[in-house]
Amino acid sequence: MGGLTILVTGGSGYLGRAVIAEGRQRGHRMRALVRKGDVPPGALAIRGDLFDRAALARACTGAEVVIHCASPLAGAEAELLRSTVDGTRQLMRAARQAGVGRVVLAGSLAIYGAGGLAPGSAVTEETPIEDRPQGRDAYTRAKLAQEETARDGRGKMGLWLLRMGAVWGPGRLWNAHLGTRLGPLLLRLGGTEGELPLLHRDHAAAALIAAAQTRPEGAEVLNLTDDDRPSAAAYLAALAGHGGPRLTLPLPWRLLDAAAALPLPRMPGLLRRPTLRARMMPLRYPNDRARDRLRWRPDTPFATLMEAVE
Repeated sequence: MGGLTILVTGGSGYLGRAVIAEGRQRGHRMRALVRKGDVPPGALAIRGDLFDRAALARACTGAEVVIHCASPLAGAEAELLRSTVDGTRQLMRAARQAGVGRVVLAGSLAIYGAGGLAPGSAVTEETPIEDRPQGRDAYTRAKLAQEETARDGRGKMGLWLLRMGAVWGPGRLWNAHLGTRLGPLLLRLGGTEGELPLLHRDHAAAALIAAAQTRPEGAEVLNLTDDDRPSAAAYLAALAGHGGPRLTLPLPWRLLDAAAALPLPRMPGLLRRPTLRARMMPLRYPNDRARDRLRWRPDTPFATLMEAVE
C-alpha cells in the first residue's frame, strides 16, 4: 500500500486543512487531531487536543510522520506558552512512545534576532536566533521555546524545524511586518526597501508534505518563504482592492530605531528595539536551502496569488 500515514495536529485550522488536502493529493493516508470543526474529506479525524493523552496515543499509533501545525497566533502569554510549548512536549512524548519516524514542526521566522544584522542582510538558516527574547512579543517567545522543546523531546525521531514566513492567502492578508493598523489608518513603520517574508498557504502546505516525505539529518532547520517576495509598498498597493487601509502614514524606520535605542523606562511593544528591527528593518529572506532539500517550488507569482483572493 503506497503513501505514508501522516498525522496533522490542528487539522481543522487555516494551515492544517491545506496540509491535509495536499497530502491526500499526493497519495498519503491523512489523520487529523482536532478539537472541533470539520476536516477535509478523506482524512481520519481523531477528536481531542494536545493535552488529551488517550486521544494523542490513538492519533500517533501507526503514524509514520507527525506534522505539528497546532499553535495559536495570539493570546495571553500564559496560554500561548501552555498551548505552544507544553502541548508540543505532550505531542513529542506521544510520538516517541508510538514509534513515529519523524516530526515536522511548523515553526516561524519570527525567532530570528535582527539585532546583529545590517539593513539589507539576508536572513538564512545560519542567522542567530533571538538572544533578547524579553524584548520580543509573547508569540516569538513561545515559538523559541517550542523549538527547544521539540529538540529536547525528539529522542531518535527525525525532526524538521520549518521556520515559516508570514502565512497568507484567502482570508488572511494582514501581517505584523506591514505596520500598525488603526481603523482605516496604517502607521507604516519603515521604508519601501526590503522584502516581506511571505509564505502562501498552498506553498506552506506543499513544503510540509515534502518534508514529511524526506528524511531530515537529525534535527534540521529550513526557512520557508515564497519565491516572489514583494516589498511592503507593493503588497499594500495590491491589498488596496481587498479591504486594505485607506490611509497610510509612513514613519522612517531609522528614526524609530534611534528612538528605540534610547534608555527610556518602558517602550510600547513594537517600539522595543528587538521587535522593531525584526519586523520593520529592510531584510531579505531567501529560501534556497528549502528548495534544494525538499525539491520544493513555491514559484507561483505574487500577482497571480493575489488575483485568486476573493
